Amino acid sequence: MKWVVALLLFATGPLGAQEEARQWLEDMSAALRTLDYDGTFVYLHDGKLEAMRIIHLVDGGVEQERLVSLTGSPREVLRDNKAVTCIMPDSKSVMVGQSRPPQRFHKVPGDLDSLLQHYHLEVLGDDRVAGHMARVVAITPRDAYRYGYRFWIGKDSKMLLKSDLTGVDGKAIEQVMFTRLGVGRHIAEADLEPSLSGKEYSWYRQSGDKPQPAATVMPAWEVRRLPGGFHMTDYQQRHIRPDSAGAEHLVFSDGLATVSVYVEAVAGDSQPFGGLSSMGAVNAYGAVADGHQITVVGEVPAATVEMMARSTVSAAGAGQ
Repeated sequence: MKWVVALLLFATGPLGAQEEARQWLEDMSAALRTLDYDGTFVYLHDGKLEAMRIIHLVDGGVEQERLVSLTGSPREVLRDNKAVTCIMPDSKSVMVGQSRPPQRFHKVPGDLDSLLQHYHLEVLGDDRVAGHMARVVAITPRDAYRYGYRFWIGKDSKMLLKSDLTGVDGKAIEQVMFTRLGVGRHIAEADLEPSLSGKEYSWYRQSGDKPQPAATVMPAWEVRRLPGGFHMTDYQQRHIRPDSAGAEHLVFSDGLATVSVYVEAVAGDSQPFGGLSSMGAVNAYGAVADGHQITVVGEVPAATVEMMARSTVSAAGAGQ
């Protein structure tokens, strides 16, 4: 009987642990979207430390958010379901674009099943962050073509309290951590109003170009070697520089990591970008093929962007 029990525990233990990790991640994603909160967090990246205040309100199912830089240049970012507005006093400018999720906190996809072939979910234990008890959950890659993640999730609120982006060696590349967090408190409308008016600033609005569903378009270029699980999710024509004829922008994702591929004709007087360039967790690799500059950029290991850049070819010539 003892052997039977031991075998059952061995067979169901890892699965049960993975299911527990999945539930914590799902609860965390819901908390980030649906709770009202006001907090201060620090963001460590590329050897630099930034502090920011975040105020998040959900009213009638509509999210509103305000990010305020507390270190360096005074910057503010306002987000709702329609647009993102960035106010930058240094350049006396205001940028208005389409609404996107906040970039400081890594987004966990709703369909976690799609990740399991290429990532392992695991509960690492308990810890304490900003005065709150937390459960630590890891998303560990099964290969060297993507980064890993560790999340400290509040036991009571299920809010994300801290996160690490980890390299292939398991060490943290970037960290986000709350130093103060209030959840479920009343947030006044005035707290979501910018302290910088921007009245005398120059205003810039993002063009109306929208990504097209990958299944409905035929890009002129294709990436022939992709890490397992990556597929094209978006495609569009973009103008990267005012004097350029336009570039193809292909976006690939495995559900967690995202990589952009840009392809544009090399101008006669320009110096093509070649090889690897890194800034913190972001890697970029440049190559030239058939008179076109290929640039692959993403928050993924260097091996990933190099493999994709070197295997990007003209769709017309790929079948020959």
